[in-house]
Amino acid sequence: MDSSRLPGKATMRLGDAPVLAWVVHRLSASRELDGIVVCTSERALDDPIAEVADKMKAGLFRGATDDVLGRVLACAEYLKANAVVRISGDSPFMDPRLVDSVAQRFRDTAPDIATNVHPRTYPAGMSVEVIATAALRRLDDAVTEQSDREHVTTYLYRNAEDFHIENVAATPPLRDVDLALDTDADFALASWLAGEVAADADLNTIIDAARRYPAREKENMT
Repeated sequence: MDSSRLPGKATMRLGDAPVLAWVVHRLSASRELDGIVVCTSERALDDPIAEVADKMKAGLFRGATDDVLGRVLACAEYLKANAVVRISGDSPFMDPRLVDSVAQRFRDTAPDIATNVHPRTYPAGMSVEVIATAALRRLDDAVTEQSDREHVTTYLYRNAEDFHIENVAATPPLRDVDLALDTDADFALASWLAGEVAADADLNTIIDAARRYPAREKENMT
């Protein structure tokens, strides 16, 4: 809830629902996920996130505040999961078909991680990582830098030669739009998109709409 660039973004409302509710709703259409669990901190500050999870009937796991890697591993072990699909709670337009594509690559190849961000060819805000619990344990043992524990997979990508990484790439790359939710300007775009696309819109529809965003056209003219 205390994001430095956009505080409270997980519970900011897009249309008639919080951002996190959009994420859970869209992921519920996945055919590959065995369940959806909101993984947040133990702080009272993050109780509103837990409340959204409860209203959406999603699972909930609360763990360490600053050690996100440790929190994700603890969640995976609590669930007795052999892998977790890591989706940011500020990705309201996540395409469940993309999630399924990356998850299927993981099932087919049994890597340490199947990902669409190494290298990144999909828009920011469409990041999918399927990480084996065994790989999380390796990371937990190896990672000492706080920044790497906060971002979970940065150490893995920096030491790619030590891990089996499967990347799912967009062809052609779809990097001309940004769907991440980090600033007030990002939220303005997300709010506009929420009124332009259907709740179950696919990635291409969302990207096409983002390319029509009036503020984007104004930027391109300056």
